[in-house]
Amino acid sequence: MSSAMPPIFVISLARDVERRAAMRQELAGFDFEFFDAVDGNALDESAYRRRMQTDWWRIMRGRELAPGQIGCLLSNWLIWQRMVEAGTPCAIVLQDDARLEDGFAVIIEEIMKADVEWDIVNLAPKRQYRIDRMLAVLDGVRWLVRYRRRFGGAVGYLIRLEAAEALLHYCWRIRAPIDWLYAEWWQNGLTFLAVDPAIVRHAGVPPTITTRPKAKRTVLEHAAAASYRLADWLRRCQARKSS
Repeated sequence: MSSAMPPIFVISLARDVERRAAMRQELAGFDFEFFDAVDGNALDESAYRRRMQTDWWRIMRGRELAPGQIGCLLSNWLIWQRMVEAGTPCAIVLQDDARLEDGFAVIIEEIMKADVEWDIVNLAPKRQYRIDRMLAVLDGVRWLVRYRRRFGGAVGYLIRLEAAEALLHYCWRIRAPIDWLYAEWWQNGLTFLAVDPAIVRHAGVPPTITTRPKAKRTVLEHAAAASYRLADWLRRCQARKSS
């Protein structure tokens, strides 16, 4: 893979003028493009009726899927679609509340040159998780790693064309937040790595996406969620053994 800096897409609502101004300052010196986010609060859900499976998240996690979470998933999905349509080999996707740590460009270049197989690299894991494998040293401080468990966060990630194509199919159903779905490596077949410590961080500004309060679940729904989590855990263990 080429070591040149991949294109950078910044997901941002068109009306968020202050956030966009902050990102222009943050990415000064980089070529990047704002990608107009889908506003979940203004979404015509009837247009996506065939794709909606939002009851799944309520049963699994006890919360209704919030409009902002739906909009975030669709925004990322549309970037993957654009990558596939344009044949973009690789891209960096950032939220508009991302902040880059020193050495960002060097880390990206090292990832691109590393002799390691990957499909998605999370640049901003929420916290340090237990590491399963340390695969490549990047700058003497940071590593390209695989964690032992699912880890979320979509503040910033690097994605290859083949992964974008796979996720267009895997995330077609709108059933969970973006960071939950794209990190299901044992189900979507993708090699999901991370930079540790993170090279991108959250700005600490108030989020535009809020979760909904706990929803009441029936006994059968609790049982269904427990059964799914057990099966999910067994699949994850099996996938780890075979990798």
